[in-house]
Formats: sequence, C-alpha cells, structure tokens
Amino acid sequence: MDASVVLWENWQQQVKQLLEGMHGHQTKGLALMVLSIVLSGSAVLQRMAESVQQHSISEAKMPSIERRLARFVANDRIEVSRIWKQLVAQFLPYFREQRLWFVLDCTPIDDRACIVYIGLLFQSRVLPVAWRVMPNQEHWEEGQWELVAAMLDEIRVHLAGADCTLIADRGLTGMPLVKLCSDRHWHDLLRIAKEHTFRRQLPRLSRGKNKGKKGQWSQWKACGKLIFQEGQRWFGAVQLWQEEGLETYLSAVWEPGHKEAWFLISDQSAGPKQVAHYAWRMRVEATFQDTKSRGWDLEATLIADRARLDRLLLALFVGMWWVGHLAAACIHKGKRESFDRHDRRDKGIFFQELLQHLGHPVDENLLHLGFNGLEDRSTLLCL
Repeated sequence: MDASVVLWENWQQQVKQLLEGMHGHQTKGLALMVLSIVLSGSAVLQRMAESVQQHSISEAKMPSIERRLARFVANDRIEVSRIWKQLVAQFLPYFREQRLWFVLDCTPIDDRACIVYIGLLFQSRVLPVAWRVMPNQEHWEEGQWELVAAMLDEIRVHLAGADCTLIADRGLTGMPLVKLCSDRHWHDLLRIAKEHTFRRQLPRLSRGKNKGKKGQWSQWKACGKLIFQEGQRWFGAVQLWQEEGLETYLSAVWEPGHKEAWFLISDQSAGPKQVAHYAWRMRVEATFQDTKSRGWDLEATLIADRARLDRLLLALFVGMWWVGHLAAACIHKGKRESFDRHDRRDKGIFFQELLQHLGHPVDENLLHLGFNGLEDRSTLLCL
C-alpha cells in the first residue's frame, strides 16, 4: 500500500481520537485539510486538492476534492475555538514545570485581516498556541488587551508549575501588557521605543549622615539619550514611563551592525541574557514567513471572510504541530539522515520532506506515530 495512503488512514484515526465528541464528517474533513496542506506545502485550496489526488488519497477528481475542502472552510458548524481548546489541552500539559518563552505578535494578511498570535518558542520556530483573526482596517469590537488577556488565560490553565515569560515587540508594549503578565505571575520581556521616558537611580551616597542610603533618582529622559551609537550598552534598574512610574529593569544595547538600538524592559534583572532571549522573538518572523510566500503561501488564498480564514488557520496550525512532532520523532528515532544532511542541520522542525518524500525508505513506525507518542516527553522535546 502506498505510504501516503497508510499515513492518511492513520492520521484520520488519530484526529478522531484527539477530538472525541466531534462529528465524524468534521474530523475527517479536518484531517484531510491538514494532510493536504502539509503534503502540498500550500494553504491554497487548489494546490491542496491537486496534492491529494497526486498521492492517491482520494479517487475523486481534483475539482471535487477542492469543493470538499472549500465546504470545510465554509462550514459554520466547525467551532474553531472549541476544537483548538480541545487540542491544546492535550499538547500543552507536557510542557508543565518547564521554563517556557512565549511570543505575542500581530501579522497582517494584506488588507483582509490581522492575526493576533501567541506562540511557544520551540527550537527554530514558534508553535501557535492561541490566536484571533481580527479586522485589519476596521474598528475592533473587542479591545486589544481583552483579547490578549483571554488568550493568556487559555494557555496558562494547562501549564501548572511552568515558569513562563512573554516576549513582545515595541508596538505592543505598554503598562496594560505588563499588568496582564504580573497578574498571571508571568515574566515579561518587552521592547520599548527610544522615545519612552525613564529615570535611573543614582549611586549610593558615600559621605555624610546619609552614607549608605540609596541615591536619588536622575531626571526623566528619553531612552534614546542613554545610548546613541553602535557598541554602546547599559543595564540597570529604572523607573519607566513618567505617568506610570513602573519600577523595572532596562537592558539597552546597540549591537555592531544593527540599524538601531534595542531598549528592553523586564521584571527580571537586566543583562546580556535578556538581550539573547529577546533575539528569539525573530523566530516568529520566520514562522510567519512559513505561513506566507516562503512557505504555505497563506496570502495567496482568495479567502476574505474572517471566519473562513479562521478555519483555514485551524488546519494550518494543527499541521504545524503535527509536522513538528513527526520531525521530532524522526530525530528521536535516529532517522534524520534519511531527510537531511548528516554533517549539519539544513532543515528545521518543519521539514516537509518528511511527508513529501514518503516513498523514501523510512521506519514504518514513523508513519503510524503522528501524535501517538505525546505521552513520551523526550520525543516531543528532543529538539
């Protein structure tokens, strides 16, 4: 039997097991959506349908397969939020009691929509754990911080004992985000703009009757006046935002070769480690490139309705978790050299060759694995 067909039969059974209580036609439709996205390397329905036909997963003609995929995307009875919560409840508990970094970001899908996204940093990419599809050029009915609060609450309920840090870029940083993190006992690592104001504490007094007492605060000034050329850096405790008076730690660096300085605040001590941790945020850019023209080509879809786009994202994000786990299992079982160079790692955790080249000799157990094996944390975290 063709390996693609074996994979399809096992995959749809796994989706059925993961989503107990969901209607059989809906689980089968979701399984087909996910597999067609992964096999085609595209989120465009026509290309997905072509891939299903090429791999002999369905005997139907390509236009019929495309209409089947389109019906799933258009099906209002597919409750994205409920399905994703059911899946995340099975993924995230295996990260309990770990030190975890999450990234909050927004990305536009041209002028159709804006995706507000929280992802878990995992090796070279960011795995989606919560998202909302919002208007890109219209007023949001729900406030930005209410959305973020709801997403954080959806995540943290599954992460008892985990030490979580939220990373965000300067466009999202503000006192409301700091408060959302502190209220949930999460650490924050946030970039601020150079125009934001701060003041630092002057050195302890060394003379007179006030010897040994903390020094006074400096005058308020913009962060951009603290460092202003390449090679400069400063780390220390500050009060931030004259209106708020937030006591936090500031890491200010202008690395050689960078176009501008980074000003990073955190509730944890300032230093080079915070700069290194913030640099991980760039992985979300790589992840969004995976979903766009460099990868699954989400922008090339003709879907404008936000509810339909949300259902397409559900399939795409399940596919990202699935391929990531399959790749981890491949590495864990010593099969990476079947798909990658042996002397270095050219491919990241989303190397679709694992599925696209199923005719390649590979341990048959990998074809049956999928999400079976989530109980083995060493498999999921081996990357």
